[in-house]
Amino acid sequence: MADENPTTTTPETTIPDAAAPAAADPVIACLVECGVDAIQAAQIKEDLGVGTVDDLGLVTEQDLIETTGMKKIKARSLVAKFKPAAPAAPEPVAAPHPSAAAVAVIDDILPSVPTDASWLEALRTGGVLKVNQSTVISAIRAALAYRVGLYGIPDQLVRLMEEFADANDEQVDPSFFKLRKQIRRKEYAEVFEAVEGLDGTFVTETRKKRLLDKIDDKLWPSIIAFSGQLKSWQEAWMQGAANPALMMNAMMAATGTGVALPPGMMQPPDTGVLRDHADAVADAINRVFSGTGVQIAAALAYEATKIKETLADPRLPALTGATNREQMLRLLGVAVSATYPRMETNVTRFVLATMQVKDQAAGAEELRYFSSLIMLGQQIPWDQLTSSVSNGGGRKGSSPMELSGIGRTRREL
Repeated sequence: MADENPTTTTPETTIPDAAAPAAADPVIACLVECGVDAIQAAQIKEDLGVGTVDDLGLVTEQDLIETTGMKKIKARSLVAKFKPAAPAAPEPVAAPHPSAAAVAVIDDILPSVPTDASWLEALRTGGVLKVNQSTVISAIRAALAYRVGLYGIPDQLVRLMEEFADANDEQVDPSFFKLRKQIRRKEYAEVFEAVEGLDGTFVTETRKKRLLDKIDDKLWPSIIAFSGQLKSWQEAWMQGAANPALMMNAMMAATGTGVALPPGMMQPPDTGVLRDHADAVADAINRVFSGTGVQIAAALAYEATKIKETLADPRLPALTGATNREQMLRLLGVAVSATYPRMETNVTRFVLATMQVKDQAAGAEELRYFSSLIMLGQQIPWDQLTSSVSNGGGRKGSSPMELSGIGRTRREL
């Protein structure tokens, strides 16, 4: 009887020994959790060399059958549990609209227009003012603002406020006298602090009118001519690409079955004429800012900014007898359509991009650049500028040039 006790206790001691690793080893614990007994789990780990739980994803159905003698279906089910979950399929993304793609191309290649704060700040720094990007931006915006009567707003506001107060037997608001001071005594210290001896008395109506006339007579015609040259260049290129016979011959020549096209066919036209017209725009800009044009452009830009700040006063409509801001702008004669701000931005961007044509390398880079310029030019209603430019590039009469279909221009600055 004494000899029977060791044989009965042997199985009792081996079972705990086999199960113990399941609690300590993460691989065995994972297998046991998936329905594998502890002994088979230890066998899989040892014989297949599984070191981590992630390694279980490499175990195949055949490995389990050969190592443990596991039935095929059970092995297949177990392998399926080891495989990592497939990543979720991405949601379909709608293809961009063609116009959105065109805008993306323009944004990637052409220079962007700085915000009001950035270019006004640039006017105040750098010591002596020069003909640079911020000066050109100032002149373009000032010229377009003048066409729609922006600079006549303070005078008109004062008139409307006084008339409305008289009609209602009321006193004028204190802002009335602040506006009168702004009209009679224009201060440009913030802009001209870097130029010794230059103050607001230098910025006369005559000098402002002279600069605006130069922009009308020299800058706009050169920009419009460059835009027209871009369009002609594109049409010349597309005539070859749109010719079915040339296209067919080109494809056949590429396969060796057709007649080779003469040199230059199906190739973009020479860009030299575009570069020449871009240089002409640069020359026009230099002529516009000859003399004191740089300083006067800065003054006009600053003055326009102050007028915009004045219009931001929410009390103005009520003080002028208007029910809302839109009605007040109509009473002032400066109401513009919703297309004007976008046109202003696009025209400014087009001019800045034209100034940088000379910096583009020949070949594929310049072709991309000119293509982007063409797309930008197609977004600009050039007829609203060309309507006020004569065939000879001069002024039509002595009145301020107007933007057709945009707004009403005042006769005086």
